[in-house]
Parts: sequence; structure tokens; C-alpha cells
Amino acid sequence: MSQLTKKAIKVLSLNHYIMGHSTYQNILEKSFRDRIPEVEFHSLHLTDYFKGDFLGRLVYWLLSKQLPGSDKIDYDFHRFRTELANSFFARRCLERALKNYQPDVLHVHTQGIAYLAAPLFKQIPSVVSLDYTAALLVKEHPYPASITYKPIVEVERKCFGAAAHIITWSDRSRRSVIDDYGISPTKVTNIHPGVPLELFAGIIPRDPQSKPRLLFVGNDFVRKGGEDLLAVFLDNLSDICELDIVTNAAVNLRRIHNVRIHRGVRAFSPEILKLYAAADIFVMPTHEEVYGIVFTEAMAAGLPCIGTTVMTVPELVQNGVNGFTVKAGDRAALREALLKLINDRDLRLSMGQAGREIAKKQFDAVSNCKQIAVIFSNILC
Repeated sequence: MSQLTKKAIKVLSLNHYIMGHSTYQNILEKSFRDRIPEVEFHSLHLTDYFKGDFLGRLVYWLLSKQLPGSDKIDYDFHRFRTELANSFFARRCLERALKNYQPDVLHVHTQGIAYLAAPLFKQIPSVVSLDYTAALLVKEHPYPASITYKPIVEVERKCFGAAAHIITWSDRSRRSVIDDYGISPTKVTNIHPGVPLELFAGIIPRDPQSKPRLLFVGNDFVRKGGEDLLAVFLDNLSDICELDIVTNAAVNLRRIHNVRIHRGVRAFSPEILKLYAAADIFVMPTHEEVYGIVFTEAMAAGLPCIGTTVMTVPELVQNGVNGFTVKAGDRAALREALLKLINDRDLRLSMGQAGREIAKKQFDAVSNCKQIAVIFSNILC
């Protein structure tokens, strides 16, 4: 790879800015601003632009209308139409920004807002980053849902072909971009979303005499396996450990002194850092998870993790190394994995340390952003 140029590379970055993607963008902004002066990183948040674009909002409303019953079976291709609506917004947002800012490189995250930006990619070298692909979702979702992903695969194919480089969050997604879309391996790089490791540097193991504390983080409580965890905890574990649940979802729960629900907690806030520091085990038995940034945060905090075997979770939670993975929805297996860690403090500590070492090597925000900076430089050569 070539060395970074001395002149700062001007990057215009557009992010969907929802859920974990907003966390990703915030980390990119801070890392480039504070630690990587070789890149002038100008960030756009699609949700901010949405508020002031009347025509875009009208088109979005028309395209994203959902017919009765299609919330369960996507027979009206609502998913595809919504993706196009988001991409329409993104194209307008980029065109407006380019009137006032002339970047060397465009960066768009994720591909779902980049479909209609291909003409811009021909004018400006562009990088698309993503967490997952529609081709993988086709394989993982049963008929008839899988059919409605296929048009998305085709627009993704054109998007990937037009981009100068593609950054994936996992090796699973990288292999999909290469194998399912026919993109050259030299054009695809796997770079995990980073974690500001310095925020977790002072966390040390808790008093071994205290009851082990479990930590769950997930706003989509049902999809993230919150109901499974709560059922196992209330049936088997409430007398021997404690549970902290971080969610904004409505959770119906009678008052139990060993369960605490925390709402309105933001990523990397003092509140969430205190909860990581107070925990002994991180557990999110998710039913569907294209990545799972919270696992990387838990690893940075030195916590052993319990996840599931779905999607890319096993790349983060390496079964038997930094935690355990169980089949989604298997409450008996979840209980067994929890008891292994609850009853063995040495195992908790060794797996937590293994996770911390993995985080240092793979999830350091500054290191990973420097890798992205090299890609920005290389596509200009």
C-alpha cells in the first residue's frame, strides 16, 4: 500500500445514522478529528437532512407505503421500495452537499443508501462500507421473504461495481461481496467498526464475593433474545446472580430486587460504562444480528460474552475462547452456558481477558480508522 499523502485528504461521508450505524459514524468522526490529521473528515447524517427535504419526504412517503398484511409477508416489496426511498434521499443529500464542499473521496455507509449514487461514484472516487449483504439475507430468510431481497441484490451488485472500494464489517460479509457479487478480492477489505478502547482501560474485575452480575444491552428486546434471557433468569438464576437490562423497549416485569432495567442509556455514556464496569458476564442471546457492536464493547470491558450462532456473532464471540455461543431460542443451552460462567470465576476472568486481547488487536478505533485512511489514499493513486 502507498503511504498517506502529506496533504489532508478531503472526505465527504454520508451515514444512514440509525441504530448502531450512528455509533459507527460518531467513532469515525472523533477518531479522524482527534487522531488522524491526514484526513479531513466531513460528516453528513441522513436523518438530519430528512427534516428539511420536503420533496424527498414526499417521495419517501409514496415509496414506503405498506399494503395490508405486508408487515408479515413482504409481498408488496416494501423492503425494496423503502431501500430505494432512502437511497433517493441520500442522492439528494450528497448533491446538495457537493455544491458547497468538493471532496477528494466519497464515503457512504451503508450500501442501502448508496444505490442511486452510482453516477456520483463515476465522478468522485468512492468507498462504500457495510455490515451485511442482501445476498446473505436471501440465504438466511425462508420463502417467500427471500424473494423480496433479490431485487436488492441486483442494485447492490451495481453499487459495488461502481464503488472504488468496499469495506465490510465481517469476514462473512467480505466473502459474500466477493462470491455473491463477483467483486475482486483486491477491492474488498474487512475492517471491524472500532471501539474507543481508552474508555474501558480502567475497568477491573469485581469483588469475587459479590453475586455475579449479568448485563444485557438491546433496544429491540425480543429480537435480541431479551425474553429468552429473562425467562431463564427468573426460572433458574435469580437467587444466585443479578441482571441489568439496558433497553428502551416496553418490558413487562414484576418488581424483582435482582433485576434492574435502565432506559435512555446512550452508547459510551458514563452510565453504560459504569454498567460494563459493574458486570461480570455480558449476554445477548439474539435471534438475528448482522453484527453486534455491543459484543465488541463488552470484550473491550474484559467481559466474557454469551451470544448465539446466528449470522456474524460467532466471529465476535468465539465459542470456548472469549465466551459461549448457543442456538438462538435454546433456553436450556443458554442456562447451561450461563451457569458455567456464574459458577467459575476463573473461567470468567480468563475468557474476559481473551476478549480484551481480541479487542486490542481487532477493534481499536484509531487503528481501524487508520486502515480506512490508507484505503482513502490508495484509491486516489
